[in-house]
Amino acid sequence: MIPPNQKKVDELIQLDLGYIPDVSISDYRLTINGMVMNPLVLTYQDVLNMANDKVIEDFHCVTGWTKESAEWEGVLSKKIAAEVKPGKNAKYVLLGSYDGYTTNVGIDFFTKDNSILATKYGGEILSREHGYPLRMVIPDKYAYKSAKWVKVITFLDTEEFGYWEKRGYSNVADPFKEERYA
Repeated sequence: MIPPNQKKVDELIQLDLGYIPDVSISDYRLTINGMVMNPLVLTYQDVLNMANDKVIEDFHCVTGWTKESAEWEGVLSKKIAAEVKPGKNAKYVLLGSYDGYTTNVGIDFFTKDNSILATKYGGEILSREHGYPLRMVIPDKYAYKSAKWVKVITFLDTEEFGYWEKRGYSNVADPFKEERYA
């Protein structure tokens, strides 16, 4: 079901901050830190070795479009959380990207069954424009919560707003409630 005031599109629309990083796979590192018992630094190959999950969900952009049944493959973010073992006071997750972008989400959405760190879209390796080598996908939120080019995941006990949240976008970002702006 498409949320109110959204239109269906056939393909993902590419949006960014005006810069698409060219991430070297040999240098790629995903750092998971903060309030965790087992901090990790993963290479791209480490992520690929864990990546055997698939999520097919509608994907909603705050600009008014929805891609129905978007197919993402990678590693469920709840598996990453299980590996690092967040502390009991960890309530939020801050995502940081290679282009300087940040966004946040409650740990409950990060660990949902349909939230995934994607390496593929539609059966193909992600394109640079859509977040290669690794993109967070949180289908239950507007897409600005689905950070591209993810390089750091930080578990926090206090909420820290990201790029768009600091600029007046909703921190909740529920497409069905049209929570676009704060």
